[in-house]
Amino acid sequence: MLDQYVSLSESFHWLVPTNFNIGEECCHRWAKSSADARRIALFFEDAAGHRDIWTFERLGAATNQFANALTRMGVKPGDRVATILGQSAEAVIAQLGAYSVGAVAMPLATNLAPKALEFRLRDSETRVAIVGTEAASNLLSILSRCSKLTQVIGVGVEDNRLLPWRSLMIRQPEQFKPVTTRSEDPALLLYSSDTSHPARGVLLPHRALIGALPGFVAAQNWFPQNAEVFWTPLDWAHASGLLCGVLPTLYFGRSMLGVRGATTPGQAHHLLGRYHVTHALAPSTVIRQLKISTPPESVLPSPKLRSIAIMDEALDETHAHWCEHHFGVRPNQLFGATEMPGIIGDSHHKWQGRAGSLGRSHPGHRIAVLNEDGTPANPEEIGELAVNRHDRHGHEDPAMPLREWRPDATANFPDTNGWWRTGELARIDADGFVWHAGKKSRQAAKPKASPLATPSAASSPAPQPAPPQAPLQPASPPPTTEVRSLTE
Repeated sequence: MLDQYVSLSESFHWLVPTNFNIGEECCHRWAKSSADARRIALFFEDAAGHRDIWTFERLGAATNQFANALTRMGVKPGDRVATILGQSAEAVIAQLGAYSVGAVAMPLATNLAPKALEFRLRDSETRVAIVGTEAASNLLSILSRCSKLTQVIGVGVEDNRLLPWRSLMIRQPEQFKPVTTRSEDPALLLYSSDTSHPARGVLLPHRALIGALPGFVAAQNWFPQNAEVFWTPLDWAHASGLLCGVLPTLYFGRSMLGVRGATTPGQAHHLLGRYHVTHALAPSTVIRQLKISTPPESVLPSPKLRSIAIMDEALDETHAHWCEHHFGVRPNQLFGATEMPGIIGDSHHKWQGRAGSLGRSHPGHRIAVLNEDGTPANPEEIGELAVNRHDRHGHEDPAMPLREWRPDATANFPDTNGWWRTGELARIDADGFVWHAGKKSRQAAKPKASPLATPSAASSPAPQPAPPQAPLQPASPPPTTEVRSLTE
């Protein structure tokens, strides 16, 4: 294979439009097109096998209804709207509706402990929250202490303190004119999930989706070529599940598979075959579980994926070879920080990878390993992984966050040379491959102006050893971008 990494990286240029809205690009433009409206946007299946299908037309109508509801609640551009829903149609609708009115979507994991949930809702001064059955009890237990939270909408939850989703939606018209937003306007508020220090909120602009596209396209072997259905077991509140899964898939007008409830390895095989999944994103732990749970002479179907990307830890050669044999495709690594989840990785259709490494920086991103004093480390030296505000051509990287939500002494603001520190330790070899070396320990600092005196990170029970068929347990772009050249 001809290694095209250097030529692709040198020829890549960002083209970011002045106005850009994630809701418009991922939903409304498809719903308004007679040629695209009836294409399937979302497949859903729950643990009981009940299935549902959402076309872009249906998704657009529901998004408009929710946008109208938010407007009637008084939600204004910049207000925070929390979604605590896991993989569900309502999670997608609520986020797209928030983007459509110019609000800031704040996706939260359904397994957050009450104190962690309270910290995020109070720290962000969230106005509206949408919650499902998985997280309802935790939210209700801290509701009285979230004074800024003026409206809570329940999906499948019976409680007189919550406004039922169905009752809310049925009253709203299906027409809505999305707010015009600039590409640098705030769109997403993401909180770190690392329990080693207090949760840290990072504010991302609408252009962050553009910034995520090169990594997504490359790691998915030049998506949307030959793409039909995309699936990930990651929670859709997870930054990687969202910016390297749901939003890019809808941006390209392809179908997304969502599964409610736990998924065993055996069920995962059947889902991949039943929905003709062609592209997937999974944590390395899921691949290891699948390998352990799949006997050599398995009677389970072996779907032939066209691409699979692996998040977090790099796969060793044994597991990479098993993926290639079992699924018919060699996995690509995809790695980044909470605020920029897909800046590094592989694309085996275009360039050579290196077993055990996280890959190299994707086109459009400029990375380095920095010493404590901010100077670049030498090759093979371990330091803090950082991303520069500008690419190799001096153009601003749209993946760069706007700012930390509550700046403090440990803030990762770009320094005078434009570097954003990710909190990840790594070394870069002489050929540009990145090797992970863990997380940088940070002294817990009290965020300025935080509504809570003592912020608390998420806490959840330690995972227990699982039986062979236990549920899969994921670990803890008018003008567009030049990513168009990557898809040709």
